[in-house]
Amino acid sequence: MNEPDFNIVWRWWKSLENDRGTRAELRRAGSVTEVAFSPAYHHLYNELSQSDKEGLACLAGLCAHIKEDKKGVSLGEQMAEGNKPKVSGLRFRRLLAINSQAELYHAMIRIIRLLGGTVNVCDLAKTVYWWNEKTKKRLAYDYYAYAKGE
Repeated sequence: MNEPDFNIVWRWWKSLENDRGTRAELRRAGSVTEVAFSPAYHHLYNELSQSDKEGLACLAGLCAHIKEDKKGVSLGEQMAEGNKPKVSGLRFRRLLAINSQAELYHAMIRIIRLLGGTVNVCDLAKTVYWWNEKTKKRLAYDYYAYAKGE
């Protein structure tokens, strides 16, 4: 996935605002596998070239939970915002211990809810799609740079 691909993801997420039925279907998906059964996921997958199917399904399901895009603020910074971080240090460390897309999917739904549904769509896409040690380090640097008292 490259920068133009993230623009495609953003436009696809934006289109969910006008398609409440599809958005609701994706929100009800209880797993990455259920997201993969959705025609909306396949529409997104067909727009992107050479995509990781599992990572993209995870991302598509999570996008349905985002109500508002918070551009210019990294996901790690968003989790640490405020006098008391929106995502506790313990929950954050548990997130970093996750290795599978299936576990990441459920953990990120909870985090999106803690953030009130306002998330930087493109940064979430980069984080979820490229979930690996390098991504986890970037997330940790961002979180701890802004976390007060953690």
